[in-house]
Amino acid sequence: MSCVSRTGTDGRERLNLDSERVLAWDGCINVRDLGGLETDDGRKTRFGVAIRADSIRGLTDEGWQALANYGVERAIDLRADDEVAEDPPDAAPIPVVRVPITPWELASLREGWASMREGYLALIEHFGPRFAEVIAEVGGADGPVVIHCQGGRDRTGLVVALILQLVGVAPELIAADHAGSDASLAPKFDKWLSEAETEAERERLRRIFEPAGRTMVGILEEVDARYGGPRKYLLEAGASPESIDRLVLRLRG
Repeated sequence: MSCVSRTGTDGRERLNLDSERVLAWDGCINVRDLGGLETDDGRKTRFGVAIRADSIRGLTDEGWQALANYGVERAIDLRADDEVAEDPPDAAPIPVVRVPITPWELASLREGWASMREGYLALIEHFGPRFAEVIAEVGGADGPVVIHCQGGRDRTGLVVALILQLVGVAPELIAADHAGSDASLAPKFDKWLSEAETEAERERLRRIFEPAGRTMVGILEEVDARYGGPRKYLLEAGASPESIDRLVLRLRG
């Protein structure tokens, strides 16, 4: 589900005619609206509330126009300080809120993770306050909010998984959405592997690039088991009940 070099006049051209969730914003390859997913009360999540993406720094002029046409109000950039320093943002046509989630701050993840599960659980354990910030930003917006990191899979995917779990989307559906990033990013992963200079580096990248979709169900089960669910996890991390309720109201109604 890629979205390279195909943009409709309203920014919402379908790459896959069966999936209006996939957005074609030229210069990005991993953009999906969180709308259209069934919740536990039989409703579906609303379109035009939250979008997940790879770094919007890659957008072309046409891509920025597609984003503007979609009505995006603000972006939440999860990239680390050093990532932003290496790829500094130009003047974006929308406000950009920085909420850095930096895996390599953690000693256990500095050389990459031994498994996807280990890495994701470490991020859940250590970056709860940052996840709570994102919840407040999305809940407090009036229009669509785009959430992105570098590739739009791991950090963005964990934030999105917590959001979708909050509104009652089944873990299997959340995992299926997450797996969409594996497919979208496969060409980029292959390129990075081919550019690795040593077998040790290739092995490290393979661990990082392990298919992530199948990991997500187990991660959400751990959130339930360790914290009593996403709401309690986010409250303990500093989110206010009001910010959580606003997000749920916006996305589920």
